[in-house]
Amino acid sequence: MEDDLLGTREIEYDEFSRYRQRYPGRRKRNHTWKYKVESLARYTPERLAVAQGERQLNWDQFNRECNRLAHGLLQLGVKKEDRLAISGFNSIEWMECYFAASKIGAVPVNINPRFLADEVKYILEDSDAVVCFVEDGHVDPVVTAWQEVPKLENVIVYGVGRRAGEIPDSTLCYDDIKSPDTSNPEVKVFNDDFSFLMYTGGTTGYPKGTVWDGEQRVRGLEVLMLSGLVPEIDRLFELPEKALRGALSVFTGSERALDILTWLLSRGVMRNKFVSRSVRELMFWGLRAMLGRPRALKLISLLQKESIRMVPASPLFHGAAYEASFSFIAAVGGATVFLPTPHPFSPRELWETVEKYQAQAALIVGDAFAIPMLAELDRAEQEGQAYNADSLWVMLSSGVRWSAHIKRELLDHIPHMVVQDLMGASESSAAFAEVSLSSDEDFKLAGARIPELSSGLSRHELFPVRVVNPQTGKDVVAGSEEIGEFVYGGWMTLGYWKCPEKTADDFRVVDGKRWFFIGDEGTLDASGKFNLIGRGGNYLINTGGEKVYSEEVEGIVKSHPTVLDAAVVGTPDVRWGEAVTALVELKQGETVTAEELIEYCRARMADYKRPHHVFFVEKVPRSAAGKVDRSAALDLISSEKKRG
Repeated sequence: MEDDLLGTREIEYDEFSRYRQRYPGRRKRNHTWKYKVESLARYTPERLAVAQGERQLNWDQFNRECNRLAHGLLQLGVKKEDRLAISGFNSIEWMECYFAASKIGAVPVNINPRFLADEVKYILEDSDAVVCFVEDGHVDPVVTAWQEVPKLENVIVYGVGRRAGEIPDSTLCYDDIKSPDTSNPEVKVFNDDFSFLMYTGGTTGYPKGTVWDGEQRVRGLEVLMLSGLVPEIDRLFELPEKALRGALSVFTGSERALDILTWLLSRGVMRNKFVSRSVRELMFWGLRAMLGRPRALKLISLLQKESIRMVPASPLFHGAAYEASFSFIAAVGGATVFLPTPHPFSPRELWETVEKYQAQAALIVGDAFAIPMLAELDRAEQEGQAYNADSLWVMLSSGVRWSAHIKRELLDHIPHMVVQDLMGASESSAAFAEVSLSSDEDFKLAGARIPELSSGLSRHELFPVRVVNPQTGKDVVAGSEEIGEFVYGGWMTLGYWKCPEKTADDFRVVDGKRWFFIGDEGTLDASGKFNLIGRGGNYLINTGGEKVYSEEVEGIVKSHPTVLDAAVVGTPDVRWGEAVTALVELKQGETVTAEELIEYCRARMADYKRPHHVFFVEKVPRSAAGKVDRSAALDLISSEKKRG
């Protein structure tokens, strides 16, 4: 049963040659992480690269530490295209592991440290990893899995800001494998080389590995940064002065220059339609020319001494924080500032970190983060110790929609801030954003816009997109009620590792162009904006930004000896967005409590996957085809709640 439940791969062996793309012109290296880090160390060596608590490394120091680790990996026999897994929460060490691998052409692989041994085993085995870095405190599942993964040669244990405290037999200590050699490795890494094997959620089974080269990953993230800024530039003349000042800080760090520009652009005369349009266009094209070019960043650094600082509250092993943080690095050489304690999330540490490092941006995943952050703001204000968040001009959320009333409460506390919803997919290097200001009466949800139907800067095509009727294959009519599937044609993964059939199904060539058929369904309004209704196909639960596959949880619940049938759905939850909820049909004559079933699941899956609620029913509702009728299941749960 376990193989059927967890297995997603279609073939047992795969190689990057099946995915390699040939790009026009000579073979280049400018869209590789190796090039990015080494260029930032060369052109902006003194600017902040990473920070965590009291630790800070500028780009020169960070590059040297990555080099030490890269040389240590070469001495262990790691080769180009070897997969190197990383299991840990946000830390400077996580970043060093990622970039050290990238510097020698090895391929980072992300693992959720909350996974149990069977889950870890699946990803190590599926990726053919030869090395696994693991944060101490999360070692046991990796060591247990190692016994059944013969290709895994070394497990390397690291501590966060200190020497690892738990180093089991046969594992290596992170600090000990670092070489004294701080020079840039001589390994040549090109844009078309294998750069990342990112495991991401789908709709059934365990995560699938998405295959990336530098051109699709790094170049795509450069443009992702610009796409996130488009709605803010479009509303430039509506921004509160502090938010306007923050947006302008992308171009200069001079207090005098910021004072003058903020004053000038906030004047009524500048809000004239012609002038404001010209300024927005100028900023758009200026950013497009600058982003991702280290030499241009060198010129900017003459005016802007400090890096733009991003605080990712959610973990880098998920697409939301990874893409937001790494787009800041790729596009503007931004600094990544981590919370001192990698896990669990501390709202107090977040606000202290924003204040200490005068961070301009923070990344969260909806209400699961925002609710405790609001509670901490309330507590601090009630005790007369309000946090200074003057530097924070944008709060980003991706991976899950967050509630309008939570946005409103955040803006009540920090009225100058911009809150931004991001819509994207881990298989793409794209983000479609919508901004909300404290002056807004209604808050809009994120959604992609069709360039040819749009106004403002959205008419400039950064990522080709379509909304097509899945039955006819034709584009849906804007302003109609027709439901279509969102289709993306920009920078994207090269395919799913060891899943050729799934790759062929989701990534199709239409009229000579490759498109990603995401599976998100919705309507297209008259302004050309896609409004998401839900995900087609199999059922997916999004709880606090974590993706939970209903079929996986159902399989484990049904493996309990008392259970005959089960259906798992997501029910509305104030904090988590959706709570994993199980409807359970017991075998005749059997008894079990909800608490016993939850405890049974706890030992067999990551904590965030286990049911929060269990309801017992006489019959699990199913369609004539035998599929769970999830609409009827939700109705049953609603009835049970009223009865309870």
